[in-house]
Amino acid sequence: MKKILIFSFLLAATSISYSALENSAVESTMNITATIIKPLTVQVDGALDFGNILASSTSHAYSSFTVKGEENAKVKISFDNLSSDGSSFTVPIYSNNKDFFNITFNCTAKNNPGNLLNHTNNTIILTDGGENTLSIAATAQPRKDQTPGKYTGQITMRATYE
Repeated sequence: MKKILIFSFLLAATSISYSALENSAVESTMNITATIIKPLTVQVDGALDFGNILASSTSHAYSSFTVKGEENAKVKISFDNLSSDGSSFTVPIYSNNKDFFNITFNCTAKNNPGNLLNHTNNTIILTDGGENTLSIAATAQPRKDQTPGKYTGQITMRATYE
């Protein structure tokens, strides 16, 4: 009987202690939010067409990319697999017989025309309307011994939200 009384007393004491600890617990609630933004799109506004070029002469061509997305968003711009000397990029163009020469181009955002984009200076801000146009100014200067024929290549621009 004594054992039952001791056991009952310990059980009651434990229950009271647990209740006291439970009453001293604190809590806080964390709110959760999420904002779904518009996906980015990139549109080519026309080909870089140098037309007919004489070997060893210089020709210029212009075009642009338009980036659309969330208003006033910061967007990182990159050009896939192209080298850069800091202010311009270089892309090879090839003929059917595998002869090639390099095109150099620079890229500026329409709303920041003096700022040349490169591998390190590579972000733009979309406008209040959620877009920005990137101007491409390119130069072709084939070699003196360049094989006559049609030369083609591509510039692939990638845009990602920052």
